[in-house]
Amino acid sequence: MLTRRLLLTAFAITATPALAASPVYAPDAGPGLSPRGEKLVRGLKATIRAKQAQLDALPPATPDAEKLTRLAGIEQAAREALYDLDLETMTFDEQRAILSAAWSLVEAIDRRNQAALKAMLPPGGGWFGRTAYGEDAARAAWLITVHAVNDRKLMREASSRMAPLVADAEVMPAWYASVVDRLAVLEGRPQRFGTQPVCKAGTWTVGVVEDPDGLDARRAELGLQAMETRDFRPPPGC
Repeated sequence: MLTRRLLLTAFAITATPALAASPVYAPDAGPGLSPRGEKLVRGLKATIRAKQAQLDALPPATPDAEKLTRLAGIEQAAREALYDLDLETMTFDEQRAILSAAWSLVEAIDRRNQAALKAMLPPGGGWFGRTAYGEDAARAAWLITVHAVNDRKLMREASSRMAPLVADAEVMPAWYASVVDRLAVLEGRPQRFGTQPVCKAGTWTVGVVEDPDGLDARRAELGLQAMETRDFRPPPGC
């Protein structure tokens, strides 16, 4: 198994794919790509280019809701392709180099998406609610935010804007919880809702949480499922 630092978010949401909040890979320094590693990374690049070309061929996206949906479309396509990389026959060094290169491509998409989202933030401290923006766009805004591990300020502001909308289901509880917990992990604090699994010794497990005995009660109060009902898809290498 790979020894690497993973900052993770994944949790069960009814009818939400496991890749909805996939892990963000922070690679160790490693060797360059082998020829077969280069082939895999070229395939990932081709997938990203194809998805971008597909979106570029559409009429211009005028409403912010459509813009958000398209932004999420390309980041999800890239992550799906990354998860499907066949690393089973690769050596440790090859896997490390491939994942480093692959996640760098995904991170570049994330940074562009973050800049676009910040330009669309609703005035007055609001957020992208499901009623005003539609389900797809609201989910897209969450995806972009939860993957913004390089921009804690954005994640912190987003969690504050999202919080008042959870009670009315304008923001799904699991979306809000994931942003809160991921920010906690990034800042070295225990998670509040336990939405961030980690890879330990080849096992996919829940990360450190505050007051473990009260975890299920906090999740229930927010409207989340109990811990044992969650279903995570492990990232490549775990």
